[in-house]
Amino acid sequence: MTIPSTHEPAFSFCAAIPCKRFAKERGFCLFHAAHPPTPHHHPHPHLHHRASPTQVHRWQDALTSYLPSKATTASVSSPHSSTHSHMAGAGRTSTGRKLCHIDQCTKRAKSGGLCIAHGGGKRCDVDGCVKSAKERGFCISHGGGKRCLSDGCAKSALLGGYCAHHGGGRRCGDASCTKYALSGGYCIAHGGGKRCNFESCPKSAVSGGYCVAHGGGHRCAIGGCIKGAVTGGLCIKHGGGKKCLMTSCRKNARTKGYCFTHFKAMEAHNAVEV
Repeated sequence: MTIPSTHEPAFSFCAAIPCKRFAKERGFCLFHAAHPPTPHHHPHPHLHHRASPTQVHRWQDALTSYLPSKATTASVSSPHSSTHSHMAGAGRTSTGRKLCHIDQCTKRAKSGGLCIAHGGGKRCDVDGCVKSAKERGFCISHGGGKRCLSDGCAKSALLGGYCAHHGGGRRCGDASCTKYALSGGYCIAHGGGKRCNFESCPKSAVSGGYCVAHGGGHRCAIGGCIKGAVTGGLCIKHGGGKKCLMTSCRKNARTKGYCFTHFKAMEAHNAVEV
């Protein structure tokens, strides 16, 4: 078997035309594995296609555009279908596991008949928190799940037992990049992760599905301010964000922990010493 290059990751797509979901079971996505296509379907012409980060993002945006609803699938089911087809019509995968009850969702259901993303499974024990619970009954933000193996680090562990800062998780598919990879196998700078829902905006999406400039993420806590909040719940103008490492300087840090003024001064000083 040919090992895919780190520059051009190989993705296997669902064999049901024109479905553009990734293949999960027997060459099909979870939906078409549970709802087998009719015999006239032919193998997908791009079943083994090497994709760029831009292509991966475009395909991810179109993943659900061709999926029929469960109601439509059930209405065309034959009364003489096999036991397998009956299970599929009841919202199950080919292995008999239940699918999420939300229409067009192909994720596996947890408790309550819903997937984790739609509210299924256990919730965090902290009052008011609606996130999914991990180990010890808490979400990752409140201490649930495994912690980083690095001494003194309390961050959540990723692939390899370490947090992203200490080398855990997948790395960006760009050979020269050491950042943590998001969806698509690349970091945000190289096209990974979700993009802003605003038309033609290429920026990374934060909470709400939009970038900070288009209203995504948290807003500054100061009344009447609509700028994006950074550390401390405030925007940079109102004191949020990291400050310059130089004593008594209250400017925001920009490069290597220093503000522009002090960073340039340090560079000039180092050049004179050399």
